[in-house]
Amino acid sequence: MRLLDRFVIHLLAYWQHPRGRRYWVAVGLVAVLVFASALFVYATGGIKYVFAHSMYLPILLAGAVFGWLGGVVAGIAGGLALGPWMPIDTTTGEMQEPLNWIFRVGLFVLVGLIVGLLVDAVVKLLGQDPVSGAPSQLPLRNDIRERIDSHASGKGTDFSLILVVFDNHSSLVSTFGPEVGLQLVRGLVERLQKAANGLSKVYHIHGEHFALLCRSDAAGPLLRRIHESSREPLNASEIPLYVNLTIGRADYPSHGCDPDQLIQRATIAADTAKRRGESEVAYDIRYDYTNQQNLILLSSFRSALASEQVRLYYQPQIDLRNGHAVIAVEALVRWLHPVSGLLAPGAFVPQVEKTHLIHDLTRWVIEAALRDLQRFEAYGLGLRVAVNVSTRNLHDPMLLTTIDHCLKASGVAPDRFELEVTESAVLADPDKAQRVLNQVREWGVGVAIDDFGAGQTSLGYLKRLPASCLKIDRSFIGQIADNTADQRIVESVVTLAHRLDMKVVAEGIEDERTLLLVDALGCDIAQGFFIGRPGPIEQILATLEGACEERRRAAGAADLWYTDGRPAAGTE
Repeated sequence: MRLLDRFVIHLLAYWQHPRGRRYWVAVGLVAVLVFASALFVYATGGIKYVFAHSMYLPILLAGAVFGWLGGVVAGIAGGLALGPWMPIDTTTGEMQEPLNWIFRVGLFVLVGLIVGLLVDAVVKLLGQDPVSGAPSQLPLRNDIRERIDSHASGKGTDFSLILVVFDNHSSLVSTFGPEVGLQLVRGLVERLQKAANGLSKVYHIHGEHFALLCRSDAAGPLLRRIHESSREPLNASEIPLYVNLTIGRADYPSHGCDPDQLIQRATIAADTAKRRGESEVAYDIRYDYTNQQNLILLSSFRSALASEQVRLYYQPQIDLRNGHAVIAVEALVRWLHPVSGLLAPGAFVPQVEKTHLIHDLTRWVIEAALRDLQRFEAYGLGLRVAVNVSTRNLHDPMLLTTIDHCLKASGVAPDRFELEVTESAVLADPDKAQRVLNQVREWGVGVAIDDFGAGQTSLGYLKRLPASCLKIDRSFIGQIADNTADQRIVESVVTLAHRLDMKVVAEGIEDERTLLLVDALGCDIAQGFFIGRPGPIEQILATLEGACEERRRAAGAADLWYTDGRPAAGTE
């Protein structure tokens, strides 16, 4: 039934008040139906038989397609066709009284008028956004189809669909209230209409999404006018408010050949712009592929957790103050996808973090890491295992319960377990982060601030946070051997962390020169590909079991994995 409703709605929206070729097709169809109905009535014996009601068909059609005026004209035409020249009975030749056919004309006109008014009202409701008063998605689709038809006939030009997203509308509504939100939407429509300067209507597709259509060669100047107008605040309830706009663009025919495709691809472009932090992006097929792949991956992620496709890899950390012994490993997630093969975290974790699936993933990682920690201890390896938690995890009311339950179930000492949180996760809600991290520190669990220096951590927050460790971001470590500024920054961070009773981890060590330098600058722990690449637990256990008696310092060695002050056989 819903499919039928949608079909009727789209049919009405497409054929209501048609223009160009569709107008003459509709006029011809109504005229043919009026003539055919009159002929049918005459052939079946005259007006006294029930077949006269067939004339309602062209009248209803005219009212639906051309509105009340079309319904009235068709009513008059149909009434006259069955009027003074149509006999009551063709076999006797008896003709109608004038009052008979005049009344019928009036009835036909009334039916056409009512149907036209009703359909006009329905299409107006479907075609106009009730908040902004701007035309909605149905008129947009129809206008795109008309432009495509015109282009196909050689009369039209290439055109562009410009999708404008009012990014900060929700935050403004939550701060100033829904009435201000309504005023801002109406004000934005007026501003976009002014920027369009008669080149395009402004369509309110839904919610915070608006659209404009213009010739492709006019898109550049139009976009510049939109950007210029967005620099000025909009006034709502006498409050000047900044409106942040993100724009996606899709061009016909290069980016799509039908309305749905163009709207979808302009939306993809706008989403890409928002994700990148850019104000405007034109569609590229690579964005479409990425989005589709992300959605496909997300749809199968929960089953991947249940079917053991998700694995933990571990990367070693060595103690620079104690003979380069391996003292810890960081748990890094991998997905052994049945089609795509082994996927690194960057291929799926950023997408998972945007959904509630991140809670399922983090619970799984904590449980798996603690099980593996039991295996390390069974081999006599006193290692610490670190796992990453995201911003969403810190807002998960079940996070503390999960950690507490898993620690008790594993029987592992809490000081063998560590949580790594990024600066951005801490800054998202410092008070919430502090409460959660204070609790785990009370249990004895370690806390490391990951990617330190890449964000904007306040020193005030750093003082309040119960961190036991700072991990200096690899952006400062990668070029430290050739950059004295990075050396001074690392040295300052080390001094600050030590005064706050925190250890310092230098991550991203990729050569021996960098390793020796961070050691000289006072870092406590080092991590990176030169020390050891991430690997499954079996690989780490085999590597650490094969530790030699003498420390191996072969020049150019790819891996330097050590435990208890002794070198290990390097593997990748």
